[in-house]
Amino acid sequence: MSVHDENVVGKAWDGVVVRRLSGWARPHWRLFAASFAVLLGLFALDLLGPWMWRHILDGPVAEAVAARGAGGDSTIHMREFWWWIGGYCLLVVAQVALRHLEVSQLNRTGQAVIADLREALYGHIQALELSFHVRRPTGALVTRVTSDVENLNEMFTSGIITLLFDSLKVVVLLVAIFLLDWRLALVVAAGTPVLVGISIGFRGGARNAHRAVRAELARLNGYLQEVLQGIRVVQVFRRERQVGERFAGRLSTYLAANLRTIFLFALFFPAIDFAVSIIQGGTLWVGGLSIAEGRMSTGEFVQFWFYVALLVSPIRELGERYNILQSAFASAERIFDVLDTRAKVVGPAKSPRDAWTGRIRFEGVSFGYDGSTMVLEDADFEIAPGRTTALVGATGSGKTTLVNLLLRFYDPSAGRITLDGVDLRDIPLDALHARMGLVLQEDFLFSGTVRDNLVMGRAGVDDAALREAMRASHADEVVARLPGGLDAPVAERGATFSTGERQLLAIARALAARPPLVVLDEATASVDSGTEAKIEDATRKLLAGRSALVVAHRLSTVRRADEILVLHKGRIRERGRHEELLARGGLYARLHALQFSEAEVEPEH
Repeated sequence: MSVHDENVVGKAWDGVVVRRLSGWARPHWRLFAASFAVLLGLFALDLLGPWMWRHILDGPVAEAVAARGAGGDSTIHMREFWWWIGGYCLLVVAQVALRHLEVSQLNRTGQAVIADLREALYGHIQALELSFHVRRPTGALVTRVTSDVENLNEMFTSGIITLLFDSLKVVVLLVAIFLLDWRLALVVAAGTPVLVGISIGFRGGARNAHRAVRAELARLNGYLQEVLQGIRVVQVFRRERQVGERFAGRLSTYLAANLRTIFLFALFFPAIDFAVSIIQGGTLWVGGLSIAEGRMSTGEFVQFWFYVALLVSPIRELGERYNILQSAFASAERIFDVLDTRAKVVGPAKSPRDAWTGRIRFEGVSFGYDGSTMVLEDADFEIAPGRTTALVGATGSGKTTLVNLLLRFYDPSAGRITLDGVDLRDIPLDALHARMGLVLQEDFLFSGTVRDNLVMGRAGVDDAALREAMRASHADEVVARLPGGLDAPVAERGATFSTGERQLLAIARALAARPPLVVLDEATASVDSGTEAKIEDATRKLLAGRSALVVAHRLSTVRRADEILVLHKGRIRERGRHEELLARGGLYARLHALQFSEAEVEPEH
């Protein structure tokens, strides 16, 4: 992924992003309505508390002080005082309950939205063609699905909802303090633009800083994923120090991006505190004079003071809210960047037929990964039902490209590939892949159980089919040695199995669905002679009676093939059976002779 991809640039308030996020929030409008109702109730209690303080101070407390000063009985006033205190305690309990509801309801609302978004993002990434995954580091995509989506949770729980509600609070509180005392309110109103100005000044750097943090985190995750996947190579070649230095360099860049964000906050909050102190000082000065001159009671001033605190709080937190929004906008832009990537390899919703014989035809197929430089040119051949076609050729000749095109990881740049006369582009991808058995040179086993890896969630693979496939592939011998058998755990990437064992399990997996078409990339890794014999026998059973395209490495498979295609620099240079090609003395004969000469070289002692 390019630097541009990681640093998606947008506006400070991106209405397009907000509208798109609103589309994801709309199905959960009831949860948002409930959240807003909780916030309204809590705000009403926040307003009621200072009002009660005013009436306590100006009512029973002031009357008790006056009665005592006049030599009278203050007891009756104190009874009223304790009633007010009891009511205030109930108010506090109600506030605590609503605070709990505020946190739980807002988080529940946010989680409901991001669960939908994360599921859709993951499904979309899975549906994108192989070329997309080749271009994008795995760690960057993991960051999209995990931390980028989680960032949006903060926006829904403590970002946009509370920001909108805080705006309502500011308006209501401004009206309230002007109704209480317009002179004091003017003092507060004079200082409020300073608070807003500081927050606006802060927002300029906040978004760029957060964008940089998200970009560096994605790069760091991508490099970490790459290193962990290649940890064996790192250890074998003793590259720990070099890898560690590169990781430290990337970590240093990520740290610098975070420190810039911290620096901005270290400036922002003291500046806000200073402005708040100025407002409070002015309020205390003017309010004190008003009390001394009899224009304002003590209770009214206390109510006003609390209302100012309520007013300043959302303005003070504006920077934090804005910070959350900027971080969320940056993440949302990166998420939508992926969601807006359209799949280039798509198929129809419905299959044109149910029964397939497995006849494959390449008709003048050419292909280039970059769209211009062709790595495969004018490939034209047919795989008849039940026949095996083997591909041979030097590295880079186009063998893997042919396999990728048949599997529809890519579509041809020119020409077409048909199955029983139907263009592969007119067959749904799931229907096409359901009829294929795939065995790769380095096959992948997922963490889970052996059964999970053999069944792969396919409805047609029952216990009988599984037992038959294991027996035919000799995988039953591998499973018999495992504690727990088919329910034995499999480590990540099948690390606890040997190369030969993984190959046998992969053949069993392909056999279990009884596919009419097989794509086989034979393993080239060295295995012992006993395992090699089992792999050859399993391969023979896998190919028997099925249409097959085989990237052949073993001479035994080449000899058994019904047709051999010899590729050189992206073109089919020769074709025919083993004996025919040997008799011609061309490319195949030279490859064959080279393999035999290498096999016959004795190691020096």
